[in-house]
Amino acid sequence: MKLIKTLFFVIVTFASSLHAGKLMINTEEYAPLSFTDKNGKIKGIATEQVELILKRANIDYDMKVYPWARAYKNAETEANHCVFTTSNTPQRANLFKWVEPLSLNKSILVKVKGSSLSVTTLEEAKQYKIGIQNQDVGGDFLKKAGFPKLSAAGDVNKSLKKLKSKRVDMVAMAESRYHAMVDGGESIEKVIDIFALKMGLACNKLVSDETIASLQKELDKIISDGTQQKITNSYK
Repeated sequence: MKLIKTLFFVIVTFASSLHAGKLMINTEEYAPLSFTDKNGKIKGIATEQVELILKRANIDYDMKVYPWARAYKNAETEANHCVFTTSNTPQRANLFKWVEPLSLNKSILVKVKGSSLSVTTLEEAKQYKIGIQNQDVGGDFLKKAGFPKLSAAGDVNKSLKKLKSKRVDMVAMAESRYHAMVDGGESIEKVIDIFALKMGLACNKLVSDETIASLQKELDKIISDGTQQKITNSYK
């Protein structure tokens, strides 16, 4: 009986710690959704939203920037970890608990500006070598679609280096990231859409339903009162 009581106490204590403990929020360098500014502060369209809803929901947290594959894996495998900005796909839907949308986006293919490469369908694009990022939804889609010439990298900046050095012909990325790169002076241009994306905060399945509901409630509020759009517009 004493052993049973001890085990019960441990289980209850563990469950309570999952509920009460601070959230570990993981993200990546992916402007304009999330990025580290020159002063070392994490900023971005999605970052500001996540920080705001956490504050309004009175939830303690730490936020760190990692390479995408690590940020994603931490949220998938570690209790009280979340990751943004994550595309909600049928393959990922049941792997996490979701707070969304932080952004509506598209996954696209881009090329070096001025390149003579021209495709009008994804089927035509299969003949070219395409840069993708580990654990990125665009790359996952292309793999499942049978693209035979995919070259993976740790992040989109490494894929872009491959594009510039002609090691790949095109790169898959989010359209918001493409616009930010063009605004930053990168000489690239869009080739074709891959598919539409709904992007959110993806949390480990051990994060409490109460926490997820509180965050979703606050996100719904900033969407309905126009705050989300104001944040988005401030980065244009």
